[in-house]
Amino acid sequence: MRKRYLIVLGVIFIASLLAAQVFADTSCQTKYPIILAHGVGFYPTSTLPNSFPGIVEALEACGAKVYLTVVEPLGTSAEKAGQFVNGYSEGGVSYLGFKGLLAATGASKFNIIGHSMGGLYTRYAISNLGIAPYVASHTSVDSPHRGSLIDSIGLLEQALDPALADALAAKTSPYNLSYIGNLTGVSAATVYAKEQADDVDLSVQNMTGNFNPHTPNMPGVYYQSWTCAYRQYNVLGSILAEMEELIELYTNSLPTLPNPADGMAIAKYIEAAFPNYAATAYLYGGGLGDGLVQVSSAEWGTFLGTQQGPSYSQGLNHFDAININNGQTWDAVGYWVKTVKDLKAKGF
Repeated sequence: MRKRYLIVLGVIFIASLLAAQVFADTSCQTKYPIILAHGVGFYPTSTLPNSFPGIVEALEACGAKVYLTVVEPLGTSAEKAGQFVNGYSEGGVSYLGFKGLLAATGASKFNIIGHSMGGLYTRYAISNLGIAPYVASHTSVDSPHRGSLIDSIGLLEQALDPALADALAAKTSPYNLSYIGNLTGVSAATVYAKEQADDVDLSVQNMTGNFNPHTPNMPGVYYQSWTCAYRQYNVLGSILAEMEELIELYTNSLPTLPNPADGMAIAKYIEAAFPNYAATAYLYGGGLGDGLVQVSSAEWGTFLGTQQGPSYSQGLNHFDAININNGQTWDAVGYWVKTVKDLKAKGF
């Protein structure tokens, strides 16, 4: 009797496994695994362990094989491209790069999806660091392929007012990324210098005059892009907000930053300035944008469109694209799933 009982249990267990395989969601099971590449300023924390909250889990739930890469928070596209390809270490933690994942997984190729600057340093790596034969597709999300007007405006303001540049360099300011130094042990001055290098790297002048001519699309790699943008632009509010920031900076009355170890709180803090940045860029003739990147700059390869969320909303920002707001403003997760399903349909 006991033997028969065990046989029945075994049959039920095997049937359950077979049923799970038959009915498993494979709608995102692309031919090639996916690598996600983050943007500027990201570093893993307990509250924000990766730059794609909820997105990774949703893609894996419908069959995708997803791998995350980590590069330094600040650095030029060329520097980060090297880290993306060869791997990166910070604070005693080592992260596999593209070559490491290639060896570890045995995959013949990958689909790369990069958010913000992640779309740029991965493009650079494909064009200049020899990984093109191992890349099936490249998708960029809110990436400033033709530069960020906000970075160009910031450089212009500092050139016109050297005192502003001195004030930014001397203070731990919410208007730069000095808080990163609190975690890595790097001085605020060093962080500021690296951020300035980033601003130059991402400026309209550099991206259009230097980066793009030396980073051509590679044969055999499918390139596509999509972006987010606001619907409403309060130019007057942007001007007043910038005046307030300057007063705080010059009078040393800067607001207190959240704990840098709380990545989600830092992201929310930075996000609050996006409407003003978008309006400033709009005022300078940049057109629609997400706060950091203009639509005209984000278009690369096959353009999948501009996402602006519900018609009653003010639109979407740079962090809405990666679900920082947990779907409160827009179903970012659903759109990422759709993007990957489309890659599968295209044979990637």
